[in-house]
Amino acid sequence: MNYIITGKGYISDLVTQADATVNILTEDEFKNSNMIIKTCDKVYAPTESALEIILERSEDTTFTNTVNMLKDKHKFRQLMSNLYPDFFFTKTTIDELEKIKLDREKKYIVKPTKGFFGTAVKELNNKTDISEIAKEIRNELEENSCYFSESILSKNELIIEQFVEGEEYAVDMYFNEHGKPEIMNIYHHPLPERKEYFHVLYYTNKDIFDRFYDRLNAIFIELNQHLKITNFPIHAEFKLENNTLIPIEMNPLRYGGFGLADLTFHAFGFNPFLAFFNNYKPDWQQIWNIRNENHFGWVLGYNGTDIDVETHTPNDEAYLHYLGDILHYVEIDYKQNPVFSIAYVKDNCSTSLQRFLKTEFNDFFVPVKP
Repeated sequence: MNYIITGKGYISDLVTQADATVNILTEDEFKNSNMIIKTCDKVYAPTESALEIILERSEDTTFTNTVNMLKDKHKFRQLMSNLYPDFFFTKTTIDELEKIKLDREKKYIVKPTKGFFGTAVKELNNKTDISEIAKEIRNELEENSCYFSESILSKNELIIEQFVEGEEYAVDMYFNEHGKPEIMNIYHHPLPERKEYFHVLYYTNKDIFDRFYDRLNAIFIELNQHLKITNFPIHAEFKLENNTLIPIEMNPLRYGGFGLADLTFHAFGFNPFLAFFNNYKPDWQQIWNIRNENHFGWVLGYNGTDIDVETHTPNDEAYLHYLGDILHYVEIDYKQNPVFSIAYVKDNCSTSLQRFLKTEFNDFFVPVKP
């Protein structure tokens, strides 16, 4: 059986274009059914909230162990330790955080062993007041504990790991029916000038594939020597430090959220969700032969930091003109979300795409007409 189990949050129209061989259900519909996930079933879950019921209903221990291993950041680091033997990490609790002995001249990241959407992720350095950080983490976890179960967001367990410098890259991929990796897209995620607009731009081009495809493929092959999983999608995030790709996290059963994975369709012409269910293998040489001069971007339109959405509305005409060559545009309910749009754009110069990193979204809102 094939399943797409949607949860809370933005769901792309492309996800629901699957044919009759795929059961498309909401999280609540799946809960109220008597469906059981068996070995060799294919499951895609575009949002994190559905993971708990999926794990409860799975009979496949390899499947559930893989989801749990990737979701638990400490287990994930243990899994990757063969590839990165010198990478420092340790597990602790909120109460024990202040007692941990660290080299205070180095930087670290502390976060819940199971986390979601950056909740309680903090940097530790030689200027950090660790007791204050512990209070902040405890408060954030208490605030979010009513929304997420322990299987999604840890309430007490933390991981401390070395801080990884460098540019961020993301990958959408799946392990096929034979356990071989199939890469759907590779994105560069440069940092914007304003951290409030953190996810504003992801983009891809031939140079990115030329530089990283073989290296990423080798990492996933090595990873599956330990997981031994088939029919399994992943959204992975890496940083490039000293020319080494170091994994930051791998999100199970999905690709990039908020429509990021749709960039594959708008740039390359194939649906990555159907590719997973149909075991489709992209011919990247052929794909890039006719697109080698193109750079494809996903641009997230944020509500401006100074904007009251009750009194202001997006200036669509000005923003669309600013975006340039638009492949596809999705309007988002900005009163219910922190963003007002998703744009898929094309350019013949990656430097031109970098201008989105300087976007001030306050400039693209105007007062609501009386």
